[in-house]
Amino acid sequence: MSAGQASSGSILTGTDTEYAQRRKQHLALINQLRAIGAQTELDLPRVAVIGNQSAGKSSLVEAISGINVPRDAGTCTRCPMECRLASAAQPWTCQISIREEFAADGRPCEIVSEQKFGPALHDKAQVELMLRRAQAAVLNPAVVSSKFVGMSLEELRGLKNALEFSRNAVCMDISGPEMTDLAFVDLPGIIQNASAETVQLVEDLVKSHIKGNCLILVTLPMSDDIENQKAMQLAKQVDPSGLRTIGVMTKPDTLPPGSTKARDNWLDVIEGRRFPLKHGYYCTRQPDDDERARGISNAEAREAEMAFFREHSPWSKSSQRQRFGTAQLVANLSRLLTQIIYDTMPKLRSEAAAQLTACLQRLKELPPAITAEPTSFVLTLVTDVCRDVAAYVDGGPDTASLVQQNRRTYAIFKHDIRGTAPPFVPSPSPPSSRAGLARYAAAESDDEDDDGRADFVDLTDSDAELPAPRAPVTLQDVRRHISRSLGKELPGNVPYGAKVSLIREFQTSWELDCRKCFVDVQRAFDATLSKLVQQRFERYHELKGRMLQVVKALLEVQKEVAWERVKDILDREKTPFTQNKHYYQASKDKFLSMYKSARQGNADAIQEPAMKRRKIEGANGSTSAAPAAQKRPGSSHGGATQNTGNKGQAPQAFQYSPPAATAAQPAFGQPSPFGAGAPSNSPAPKSAAPANGAAASSAKSLEDRISDSTVLQKRRLEANQELDEEERRRAEHQALTALAVLGYGSLTLEDLAKLRPPDMYEEELEVMAEVRAYFKVAYKRVIDDVPMAIEDKFLTMFSNRLQEFLLSKLGIGGPNSSARCAAYLAEDPVVVAEREELTGKKKRLEAVQAELLNFGLES
Repeated sequence: MSAGQASSGSILTGTDTEYAQRRKQHLALINQLRAIGAQTELDLPRVAVIGNQSAGKSSLVEAISGINVPRDAGTCTRCPMECRLASAAQPWTCQISIREEFAADGRPCEIVSEQKFGPALHDKAQVELMLRRAQAAVLNPAVVSSKFVGMSLEELRGLKNALEFSRNAVCMDISGPEMTDLAFVDLPGIIQNASAETVQLVEDLVKSHIKGNCLILVTLPMSDDIENQKAMQLAKQVDPSGLRTIGVMTKPDTLPPGSTKARDNWLDVIEGRRFPLKHGYYCTRQPDDDERARGISNAEAREAEMAFFREHSPWSKSSQRQRFGTAQLVANLSRLLTQIIYDTMPKLRSEAAAQLTACLQRLKELPPAITAEPTSFVLTLVTDVCRDVAAYVDGGPDTASLVQQNRRTYAIFKHDIRGTAPPFVPSPSPPSSRAGLARYAAAESDDEDDDGRADFVDLTDSDAELPAPRAPVTLQDVRRHISRSLGKELPGNVPYGAKVSLIREFQTSWELDCRKCFVDVQRAFDATLSKLVQQRFERYHELKGRMLQVVKALLEVQKEVAWERVKDILDREKTPFTQNKHYYQASKDKFLSMYKSARQGNADAIQEPAMKRRKIEGANGSTSAAPAAQKRPGSSHGGATQNTGNKGQAPQAFQYSPPAATAAQPAFGQPSPFGAGAPSNSPAPKSAAPANGAAASSAKSLEDRISDSTVLQKRRLEANQELDEEERRRAEHQALTALAVLGYGSLTLEDLAKLRPPDMYEEELEVMAEVRAYFKVAYKRVIDDVPMAIEDKFLTMFSNRLQEFLLSKLGIGGPNSSARCAAYLAEDPVVVAEREELTGKKKRLEAVQAELLNFGLES
């Protein structure tokens, strides 16, 4: 088709060929996708027309669309104007719509749709005013758009718009016999004589449309050098290689007759010698003011345009004649856009599917929006967290961490209280070394309830279990204490106050030990509560903050209650009392025997449990393997010695040497009447009480053996030789065996110590034994009573009171409960905004997939 033929007006007429039908369908699909907001998520193929202010852009749009657009001094286009052309057999028609893609705060709308603005127009003369009305509606989003439909031109010019520019679009669907299938966006002209903020706003709006899969149509007025064109500079920013840019030279008739150099420069541009672009340049000439005033038709304008290029040099001599005229531009644009759409369709399908999958996954990761009634929802949350707290307080397979931590704390507390035992030393003067005192304290400590597991306290590989050596309390110390406490008591009566003051002395640190235990329990419980509140209320910042305040308030209340209970227990212990007479008396007898034996220099009298003995030996670095008979003396005494089968040998540090002048003799009393006998690991007698003649014979034999042992013992004492440990054990074993045969089957080694003569410190030893025995009684009470008080008055009572306390302090069920709970449930605005954005994106992408499926693409 020649240039002259192209000007007949048929250049904008679509054909009924198969290619034309496919082009129409694909363009219609892209237009529909834009109508539902797919361009927000997908890079849809498009054509954008940009240019500087007064660059002839409006005239070019009029030439392509065949309608008149608003023209004013300065900026007249203040929002994107989307023009969608379609060939049709029906008469010419134009329907204007408004597409709201962005809310007033600039965020994408959840649902994008196009709303028709006014009726369909069949007169081209009506389009310009209707476009002004539609743009006014876009610039005033707070006003219902229908109010602008009937406004006059004078009303519109007197209107003060709320916005200078808008990202929402005015759309025109134009169809008719003379139309071709094409769609493009007319963007506001780039301005320079305005505030920096306004200039930047327009440039950002333009750049947001021309990036990506867009053909950029840049209008270049020939009245100015191409280097000065701001629109071309913006195009180069997003398309530096010129692959998507098409230059459109406008206003060639404005070059003065003598501007030969300028014409030659522009001819070099259109022929590709300067500033080359992949799709090249086109040159158009639109009607001037006089021609528009005469009402020149579009067909006449196209004829005049082609005549201008035929008659004026250098355009008439150019080798690129196919690049002159609006018809050539439109035909090439339609071809390029259609090709881009063809090439992009598979990618659009896969990208939409991928984005929808990612969107759904992210929505799953976000907490769902609350749809339940606020009061019932908050009540459910409170009930759940109270149930969690109760589970941790009670302990269970999955909630035992708090209970286990508290058990460790209570075990440490038990160990601390045990370490306050009175450091009595049954000697007039203290041991010669700290090691000796530590070993003595360890040997007499109460380990009868140990089972070898150490109650969560790791005391196995060091001497950490040994009580820290304290200032020892000797027999002389006790004597002086009794003397200072004497009142009107008769001789031989120890003042009761003396014993009470000694008892209170070992209790002085108990309050600190209890406080330490309680603080450790509080710390563990605080951490557990913080974790549970964080887990349940993390997304509800207002409610979480209020919950932490209320929980802290109840914690303070229960701390006071529990501590008062602990103090009551400690105050009660200041007054000695027990009805556990049997245990008290047995403990007293045990310690009295131990002290007396120590006074007599008996190395075996102070016997600690096997587990404690092994720890002490390990703490002192002993690695020698002692014989079994030395490790567990008396283990083979049979029924007559069953109460002492678990006792062990006392270390040498527990033996207190008598004065040098009498070192060869025991401090008090006479030597033991029992001589050496069978080894302690020899088999025990099969019967403790043989009958009739056998019994008499056995008794006679035993008496002979005892007599022999006594003679041997006396001889050794006379020779200033002490019994070694093995001989002593044999002697004790034979003595107990003999006594059992004689009918004294319940005697123990401690009972043998009672046979010793009175000690000059008998009174002091009695006081020591009584006070030490009462410590055992009180210690066993305290290590149970204090943890039980903490568990009951602090943890359990807190758990029981929590739900009622929360409901009261949070105001659930009271006046304005629903509004208050709704405020509690207010989510993080960032999360709310993200969920809303993703929900809108999901709807748009689902609509896009539906359109693509309807078009016949694979799902």
